[in-house]
Amino acid sequence: METGDPGRAGTGWSMVRLSTATKSSVLAPTRQLSRPGRVVILLNCCCRPVRLSGLKELIVRKWMLLLVSLAGSVWMSGDADAAQLPRESRDPYRLNILDFGPVDQAGVQDDSAALANVVTAANRYTEAGKPACVYIPAGIYRIVTPPPPFALAGCIEGDGSAQSILSIDARFTGDLFAWSEAWAATTPGPTVVGLQIRGDRTGQAQQNAFVFYDRNDNVYMSDVTVNDLHGRVLYSGVTRAKPQAYMRESHFTSLRFFNDGAPGVPVIEFNSQGTAESDATNEIRLSQVDIYGAAGPGLVIRNNGSSGVRNITFEALRIEGLQQKVFGASQGDLLAIGDPVMGGSVNNIRLTDVELIDAGSGYCAFRMSAPSPAQEPYQITMQGAIGGGQPYGQGLCISSGRSSVFRLSGIHSFGTNVVVGANVTQLVLDGGGQEASWSYSIDPTSVRGVSFPALSPYH
Repeated sequence: METGDPGRAGTGWSMVRLSTATKSSVLAPTRQLSRPGRVVILLNCCCRPVRLSGLKELIVRKWMLLLVSLAGSVWMSGDADAAQLPRESRDPYRLNILDFGPVDQAGVQDDSAALANVVTAANRYTEAGKPACVYIPAGIYRIVTPPPPFALAGCIEGDGSAQSILSIDARFTGDLFAWSEAWAATTPGPTVVGLQIRGDRTGQAQQNAFVFYDRNDNVYMSDVTVNDLHGRVLYSGVTRAKPQAYMRESHFTSLRFFNDGAPGVPVIEFNSQGTAESDATNEIRLSQVDIYGAAGPGLVIRNNGSSGVRNITFEALRIEGLQQKVFGASQGDLLAIGDPVMGGSVNNIRLTDVELIDAGSGYCAFRMSAPSPAQEPYQITMQGAIGGGQPYGQGLCISSGRSSVFRLSGIHSFGTNVVVGANVTQLVLDGGGQEASWSYSIDPTSVRGVSFPALSPYH
């Protein structure tokens, strides 16, 4: 910095000039993006102190402010194109549905096109090796037609299940969100967080919320609510493009499903398909899952493949059927493991803190079954309670099974509390001393296979 008088000798004041080097040191902007559109400028001031009179100091300050303003304007104008980019271009891994078509966020107009566009854009990123996430901000979005399936590990994020709502039109048919072959080790698994799906029970076609075709790993789902959907909410282990289908190493938590499903159509189903050379559904964890008022079966674990479906754990699972006198009975068992037709093995299923409430007439709160004794479920453990205010169905129904333990704080059902089919072995019923008060129907071939801890040393 230099002081001098540019042609104004004798005027009593001096002009201050900044050299190019000084200007560069004074104006050293640093750009930081904490989020799209936010710019912070940091100025590094390295000038040596200069003793100036009051008027000279005022002039310097005004000049400095002018230079900062001009430099900032030039710098920002150079970045103007970036400032005008849509949200998904500034943050390519989080695509906002609002940037992909007109939406009203009030649930009135059809927002299907915007949803299809944002999923298509996310697929382009994912197929290029950069998985992107579809962002659904707070609002209500009416969906009449389904978007395309996700490519590999598609992701959906909302602002919470009470705020980001997809309203499914009664005319909707098919899968709202679908994945296939999302199992590559180099990409994260499918993710769904903070979303509500609101169906329409007047619809006649089957409407599914989340379907995982073929092979899928590392699925994560949290804070999801689905109401009034005429179809499956969560469905895995079904083939579409490959001969094998399963889900592995996945976690589901904080799920609330109300008034979903249909006769013969479970709200949640874990299945598996494939030959002996294929794997099967395994290592699945579910916690804090509520299923209320299922129109059909509540939750089903079965196997249509050769390898064993196994290692599935539940914690804090509640399934409540329809109150029969008010709404009509749920047309299906609340919880079923195995299948009377599908012959694949199901084993090592662990359930803790389970509540099974109000099974419908002609159905069971819990059922185990298989086509034959050779295919029966085994190593099934359950801790919880069976009850309700209108439990018109039966309680614990073991049509087929072995090496399984049920520790129940109580069984309350208008039908028979415990029903055991033929050739069941190593079945432990622990009612904490209440077993004598339960009602039973046990096939003679299974009498020796059922034990009670209070009466037998077997545990």
